[in-house]
Amino acid sequence: MSFTFKQFQINDSRCAMKVGTDGVLLGAWADVAQARRILDIGCGSGLIALMAAQRNLHAEVTGIEIDAEAVLDAQANAAASPFADRVKILQGDAVCHPFPEGSFHCILSNPPYHEEELLPPTDARAKARHTAGGGLTFAALLRTAHRLLDKSFPHSNLSLILPATAVWHFVSLANVHGFVLTHRTDVVTRPGKPAKRVLLELSLLSTTGTQQKISLKHDELILTGDDGKRSEAYATLCREFYL
Repeated sequence: MSFTFKQFQINDSRCAMKVGTDGVLLGAWADVAQARRILDIGCGSGLIALMAAQRNLHAEVTGIEIDAEAVLDAQANAAASPFADRVKILQGDAVCHPFPEGSFHCILSNPPYHEEELLPPTDARAKARHTAGGGLTFAALLRTAHRLLDKSFPHSNLSLILPATAVWHFVSLANVHGFVLTHRTDVVTRPGKPAKRVLLELSLLSTTGTQQKISLKHDELILTGDDGKRSEAYATLCREFYL
């Protein structure tokens, strides 16, 4: 299937996980403004990587994806985009890929998060969405991000989207792995409903021994009004992408 955005198209016909709201939200929300080297871990069709390239015209963006079929889609999507000279798509596992330490200023990921014993019917889909499916675990993602983020860059961050039910576990684990939560946006489908998804930005804790002054920004994004139409906040967030 092909999706047309304002500046690029996404074909996800070979991807186990298709284009969805989660990826669009993360790509539009994440703070990529100051980064010069951005990594999208588990890039799938390349959607988030291309959104990052559109939002930051000075950044070199790398997407890495373990599934060979998804890589073909992502590479074709990147090559056909206006950002082809700045977006590179690699096949491989970010956990063991030989990126030099401190290679990136910003890491983005729409990671596997389901921890149920019952896995999806296909192996590719299991790896894309289940931590127990042979895919990326939370701990592995955090270790990898800590290794690959440039600790000399003052705004290095990891941004991702998770189900609300997974946030407490992930943030607790992130603290153990040297991260602190700096921005949280609860994503609500309709006014008065509980959040189903949460956007998270985490920064590296200082390793110099000096005390950091860290403040948490916590807000809410409502996707639709009672009339079922896209909310003004959601429309504003994604106005540079949705037609």
